[in-house]
Amino acid sequence: MCVSVLNKSFLHKLKNNVIFFVIYLILFLLVVKTFGYIAPFFIAGLLAVIINPISEKLKRKFKVNKGISTLFLSLLGVGLVIFLASSLLVKGSQHLVSFLNNIDSNSYSYLGIMINDWVSNLDKYVNYFQGISNNSIDIQSLVANYGKNLADIAKTMLAKIIDLATSLPTVVLIIITLFMSTYFIAKDFDKIENAFLSIFTDDTKIKVRRVKNEIMYSIKGYIKAYTILMSITFLVIWISFSVFKVPYGLPLAIIGALLDLIPFLGIIVIFVPVIIYYFVIENYVVSIGIAIVFIGLSILRQILEPKLVSANVGISPLLTIVAIFVGIQVGGILGIIFFLGLLVMHDILEKVDIL
Repeated sequence: MCVSVLNKSFLHKLKNNVIFFVIYLILFLLVVKTFGYIAPFFIAGLLAVIINPISEKLKRKFKVNKGISTLFLSLLGVGLVIFLASSLLVKGSQHLVSFLNNIDSNSYSYLGIMINDWVSNLDKYVNYFQGISNNSIDIQSLVANYGKNLADIAKTMLAKIIDLATSLPTVVLIIITLFMSTYFIAKDFDKIENAFLSIFTDDTKIKVRRVKNEIMYSIKGYIKAYTILMSITFLVIWISFSVFKVPYGLPLAIIGALLDLIPFLGIIVIFVPVIIYYFVIENYVVSIGIAIVFIGLSILRQILEPKLVSANVGISPLLTIVAIFVGIQVGGILGIIFFLGLLVMHDILEKVDIL
């Protein structure tokens, strides 16, 4: 009885949407679970997508052999990826080493004394309200170990970075795989595309090409939107930390910009510890100033993100907000990618009359 009251076209559309969701979910999980194995080829594919139109343009306008231009552009693209990745690792390691040296050389410095004083005051309140004398020992021992645990975690991270950097055979293999994959995918891009399209009928080929064009437009728009957001985050952190003379302003700005891919949480990781630290050491001017910057940046980001994503990707601001909010609750950054991708793909398939 329930089915009979529903429009047949609605039921047909509902069935198509359910099939689309199941296929999308399976493909997404497959990519996530196998990403560690397919990462070089995934990056190579992205580079090839960028390289191919440039090679075609050089061939048409300047009669440059596509094989030569693709080889040069592949070297350039892979070199740029390696340079950026190694720069982040090296700079990050240097600042981490400096941070660890400061911890080791100042373990009983003003910060340690300040924390102990703060804990002593906390103990007074605990003793006053609860009358338990041994709480003091427990809390102090906990805090005494806290700094050591932080240092141990940081040292472990540094050791992992060094292990990765010293695994030369693996690193060389990844670089060679990335370069060769980029070159051959970009060189044979048209052949790969035609081979894929050959499995479809002529009418379907048109729709598939339209889907590809829409996907490329959405990817470019997404990259543009988050490049703007990450640039704003980087500049705000760098400038504000420089003004208030907060140490490590530049590396923290870079980390904050990268973490900005995780909406809101990214800037919390950078700002909140700084705000708490300067509040605890009674530098209220810096603490309040950074807090104001944090609140302002958070509001600005929440206003700009839906507008930029919707304007550059093509989905409505309301759906963008819903996707971001639900995505954070479900799976953080992966959840956001999943739901935004779901919305974008659904919108694209509707545009080309597949859904």
